[in-house]
Amino acid sequence: MRDRVIDLGEVPAGAPDEAVLPRAPLPYRWILGPLAVILLVALGGAVPPAAPPPPPQVIPLTLRDAIRVDGDRLYLIGPGEPIGSAVRTHTIRAFALPGMTLSGTWTATIAGDISSLTDAGDGILLIASSTQNGAGAIGLTAVRAGSAEPLWRRAAGMFGLSGDRSTALVYDDTTDPGLAPLHGLDPATGKPRWTVSPPPQPGGWALRTGYFYTGFPSLVYTLWPDGRLEARETRSGRITATTRTPLPVDRDTVLWVAGGLLMITRGGDSIAYDDTTLAERWRGGPLAGPDGYLQDCGPMICALLGQDSLAGIDPATGRQVWRQDGWDSHEPLGDQVLLGAASRGDAELSVLDSRTGRITARAGAWINGGPGPRPGTAYVHRILSIDNTMRYGVLDLTTGKVRLLGGAAWIAGDCRFSSGVLICRRLDASAAVWRL
Repeated sequence: MRDRVIDLGEVPAGAPDEAVLPRAPLPYRWILGPLAVILLVALGGAVPPAAPPPPPQVIPLTLRDAIRVDGDRLYLIGPGEPIGSAVRTHTIRAFALPGMTLSGTWTATIAGDISSLTDAGDGILLIASSTQNGAGAIGLTAVRAGSAEPLWRRAAGMFGLSGDRSTALVYDDTTDPGLAPLHGLDPATGKPRWTVSPPPQPGGWALRTGYFYTGFPSLVYTLWPDGRLEARETRSGRITATTRTPLPVDRDTVLWVAGGLLMITRGGDSIAYDDTTLAERWRGGPLAGPDGYLQDCGPMICALLGQDSLAGIDPATGRQVWRQDGWDSHEPLGDQVLLGAASRGDAELSVLDSRTGRITARAGAWINGGPGPRPGTAYVHRILSIDNTMRYGVLDLTTGKVRLLGGAAWIAGDCRFSSGVLICRRLDASAAVWRL
């Protein structure tokens, strides 16, 4: 079945699908055709109708092929041989987005499943893998295009690669990553540029990066059992600031990095430090439980307090300004936050003002696809399981309205937006790539 992409107009906030293309009311429908002809003649045919967007590029795949996206690269991972073996040889192809031009092909022998791929430049690909569905051993392998022999291997996990591709921040494979030595590796050789041993328990470390340690952090913070706190630059491993916290360091002490602050919490007490100089900023009460986390939310700090509770904390004072309950997911976009509630039976996407905690718009049953083409927008999509059709568009965070960009049939799922494209798997296991 062939996909068609058309401009479907705009959906009001929370409107059902039927509101997209309303039928003209009787008895006026009969004049629309002649009127369009008269207008076209009057204009001399000077304004032709807009051309429909181009159809997606379809990539033939099987169920055993995998897809990974990293930055502006789409990776297609062959199933690997021999089938069923714990160690398999994969063929990996990379396509540059959004143009989908082939940028490299690699052959790699990997133990377990490939979890992520990172372009390290100069034809080098860093492959992170894990066994036993991520609960077992982890590994990092570097391969060069055109060679089946790895440049190097290491029993380690990777946090990210620096923007200049000079340093890969990795941690040794241990049962507890919080106790693992950290290394700044040369991605071409796998040799450490610097190494930091973890503080002995009950000490620990934290990274200046997104929640769940996404991307390459500029600083690593280590907290020692005697209260000594250090900030370390991740490219050189050099200590850039030190201080000592008066809070006791034990198993209940937690480090958080968000909103330009490094925060230490123990029980009902918290102290916030400037995340660069480690100068103390304020002291306050509890911020988030041991199972929660803190995250930048524009001018505020978002605190996950439970499975479905979100709070806004003023980074200047540590005071909780607002709280919202009943949401399973959130993503900050500028000074607004997209909230989702999939547990309610549909996506229930809504927009929250991070300054006040008020819900300012309700978009309805859409799935968040991340930042849109302009500030104040987000890409969204939804799939109707009854007939496997998909629609996608751009959400205006101010109004909650969705401008539909197109749609397709025969969509299995696994849709994601990245670098100017939308990628979805189809029912025949192929991948479709739309330019946005």
